[in-house]
Amino acid sequence: MHGWLQKKAKPNHLRILAVALGWAGAEAIVHYLIPLWIGARDIEFSWEYIEMGLLSNINILQHLSTSTAVWLGMRNDLGTVSMSVVTIVCTAQLLLSAFGNHMKKSLVLDYSSSSVLGMRFMVAISMFALVSVNYGIYTKRTEKTTTTTNAQQKW
Repeated sequence: MHGWLQKKAKPNHLRILAVALGWAGAEAIVHYLIPLWIGARDIEFSWEYIEMGLLSNINILQHLSTSTAVWLGMRNDLGTVSMSVVTIVCTAQLLLSAFGNHMKKSLVLDYSSSSVLGMRFMVAISMFALVSVNYGIYTKRTEKTTTTTNAQQKW
């Protein structure tokens, strides 16, 4: 994938999407393929497999927001507010990955698996929204400076 991304000049949103889908695809294969392959072919139906599918979709959102936040964090011309939002999103992703899997199995918190899934979805969608807004602001600002620079070079 690295070779494909470096071969030709690709738009930034395509690079971010490729990295995020690569992360999510690798995680889905490692964590969900074998249990689904073995368990979903049983005669009994279990809600566990539906939850695994939903969690896999939530993880796609998390990986997309994380890869966008990392890409934005590497920019030198990012504003201070945008950089603080990127830092918050990266910190939230680290905390969610560290404690999110243990939240379901915790004996102290008496949450059902659907409420934990709902909380993870709300965190993932809010992180995705924050990063998407920051990415939109960044691309508009860079397009504006690019068109201004191109106009000045013509004169």
